[in-house]
Amino acid sequence: MRPLTYHQPVLLALHRGPGIIGTLIRWQTRSPYSHASLYCPGDGVVEAREGHGVRRLSQLDPLPGETIDLFEVPSATPEQLARLWQFAQAQVGKPYDYTMVLRFVSRRQASRKEAGKWFCSELAFGAFRHAGIDLLARTEPWEVSPGWLPRSPLARFMGCFTCIGFTPATPSPAPFHPVFA
Repeated sequence: MRPLTYHQPVLLALHRGPGIIGTLIRWQTRSPYSHASLYCPGDGVVEAREGHGVRRLSQLDPLPGETIDLFEVPSATPEQLARLWQFAQAQVGKPYDYTMVLRFVSRRQASRKEAGKWFCSELAFGAFRHAGIDLLARTEPWEVSPGWLPRSPLARFMGCFTCIGFTPATPSPAPFHPVFA
């Protein structure tokens, strides 16, 4: 594991996964996203995944038919990114939190009794929060679904990653303001 430098961002990776589980998650959360992970180019991926718990992967590797949208937080300092990545890696080996995922299905208010367990977007949001980056004000990590993460005013879309490769975002044109005479 290499120490972070100024040139190693930690990106929020939001997955548009294929399959029944991904479709159910997108439907239930009313979002295009079914999964969230943290990606540090050159140092791997940390994610909480059902059936695996929190794990570290060597690279971002989309499934066939999957698109992964990448978001950066340009306002994050190198020190914050280092804390974020160290926190995420320290969670590796912890179990997946199925109980909290069921909250999305039941839409019931949850109490956070299951400390030490994570679901995907909770881990991503919690890592940013641990680093002092508040992606969404007045929001607890266990409340966040993958679709909430790109709503942060701090997150900036960078592009899409598929099994074919990376497609960078095209710059948005300047807003058109007609002048009326």
